Amino acid sequence: MPLTVRALVGRSDLKLSLVAGAAAPNVDESLSWALISELPDPSSYIDGGELVLTTGSRLSQSAERKRYVAWLVEAGAVALGFGLSEYYPNVPGELVETAEELRLPLLSVPVETGFGTISRLVAERISDERHKDLEYAVAAQRDLTRASLSPYAARAIVDRLAKATHCWVLLLDHDGALRAGVPAGRRHLARIRVDLPRLWEQANPASLSMTVAGESVVLLPLVVRERTQGFLAVGRSTPLNHAEQSVLNTAVALLCADLQSAWGMLDSRRRHRRAVFEVAIEGRTELATSIGRTLDTVLPDGDLRVAVLGAPSGHEPELLEHAESDQALRSLCALVAEWEPGRVAVLMPPAEGDVRTLESLLRAVPHARGAVSDPTPPEELPEAWRQVRSVFNSAPGGFGKLALASDVATAGLLRYIDREQARGWAQTLLAPLTEKSRSSKVDLRHTLRTYLANNGQADASASALGIHRHTLRYRMGKVSEALGTDVGDPSTRAELWIALQLDDQL
Repeated sequence: MPLTVRALVGRSDLKLSLVAGAAAPNVDESLSWALISELPDPSSYIDGGELVLTTGSRLSQSAERKRYVAWLVEAGAVALGFGLSEYYPNVPGELVETAEELRLPLLSVPVETGFGTISRLVAERISDERHKDLEYAVAAQRDLTRASLSPYAARAIVDRLAKATHCWVLLLDHDGALRAGVPAGRRHLARIRVDLPRLWEQANPASLSMTVAGESVVLLPLVVRERTQGFLAVGRSTPLNHAEQSVLNTAVALLCADLQSAWGMLDSRRRHRRAVFEVAIEGRTELATSIGRTLDTVLPDGDLRVAVLGAPSGHEPELLEHAESDQALRSLCALVAEWEPGRVAVLMPPAEGDVRTLESLLRAVPHARGAVSDPTPPEELPEAWRQVRSVFNSAPGGFGKLALASDVATAGLLRYIDREQARGWAQTLLAPLTEKSRSSKVDLRHTLRTYLANNGQADASASALGIHRHTLRYRMGKVSEALGTDVGDPSTRAELWIALQLDDQL
C-alpha cells in the first residue's frame, strides 16, 4: 500500500504532528520521495508528489516563509515537514497560516526524529511498492502470454486484462464492430465509436485519452503492418498506474501479434468449414465427409439439425466467435460456418438439450436470433436448409429467440394473431407447464414442442430428443399432469401448438 502523509502521522515511533492542511486532499496522496533541502526555493528539484523536509535555517523573514509555501504548492509538493530545533521550538506561525490557506499538509517533526529516518522510511516503502508493482506486472504479463496461446486468443486476452487491471475492456475491429468485451463496457460502446474517427485520421495513430460517464478511458489502435486493424478501449473510475500501463502495453502487443498471425489461419479454417457445409446442404454428404477428411473438418454422422443464427450489424464477429468457441456445440461435434456476414450456419446431431444450447448461445450476443430444423436425414438437408432460412426470414423473433423449422406452416398465420387477448390466453394455458419446467431439471416445454412437431409420434420424438421412448412417455405424462389435459387429443395438440408459437413471440 502506498505511503501517505496520513500514514506517516499515524506511526507512533515518528511522533509527527499535522499542524496544518488536515483537510487537504494531499493527506491521502501517495508520496513519491522525501526531499531534504535547506534551499530558500527548492521547487526546481520537485517533480511532484514529494514530502519536502526543512529546518527553515534560510527562512528568517516572514515574507520568505510565505513565498516558500507558495512555491512548494506550485511545484507539486505533497507536504512540508518542518524540523523543530532550539532556534525553532515551534513551527513558525507564518508557515502554519499559509499552509492552511493553500491546503498544503504541514508536519511538525520533533528534534529526536531525524530527517534521515523519515527519508529512509519513504525510500524503503517506495522500493517495496515498486517491487510489488514489478511482481504484479510480471505475473499479469505471464497470464496474458498464456492467454495468447489459446485458440481464441483475443477474447482470452481481453478477459485476463480486465481481471488484472479491474477495468472494463472492449476489443473492436477496424470498423468499430465489437469482437470481445466484458459486459460492463458494452454500455459505453456507442460513445467509444464516436471517437474512432479521431484515430483513423491520424497518420501515426497513438492512444487517445477521454472521460466517458465520469470514468477515465484510454483508446488504443492495434496497428499491424502499418495499418490500423482494430482498437482496444480500457476504462475505470481511476487512471492506470505505471505497472498497469505496462500490462496494458503488453496486451496491445499480444493482440497485434494475434491479428498478424491468427487471422490467416482462422480464415483458412473458416473457408474449409464453409466448403464442407455447402456440399452437405446439397445432399451430397458422402462427398462432404470425404472433403472434410482432406481439410481436417469433421461432418457429423447420421440425422442432423441445420440452423441459421443471425445478429445485426456491429455484432457479426461476436456471434461467429461465440458459435465457434461454444463448448456445448464442440462436444456435439457441430459444424459451424459463416454463411454470410451476420449469418452463421450450424450442422449438429440431435441430442438432449441441443435446442437449449443454441438458445443459450443467442442470449450471449445482443439482439441475436435464429431458426433450427427438426432432425433431418442427410439426403433431405437441402429442403431443411430452405425451410430454416424461410422461418428465419419470416417468423418474428426477438433477442435470444430460436424458431423451429416446423413453425413454417404457422408462421404466416400467427403473424396476424397479435392481440393481447390471444397472447394472454397462450400464457395462461402454458403457465402450469412453464412453472413445472422451472422447478425441474428437464425442459418439459421443449419436450412438448418436439412431441407436437413430430405429430405426436413417440419414436420420432424420442429420437429427436435423444432419449428412450419410455423416457418420453414418462415426460409426456408429466406434461399432461401439469396441464390437466389429454395431449393425445388432436384438438388439444393443435391448441397447444398455437399457444407455444404465440408465447414464443412475447
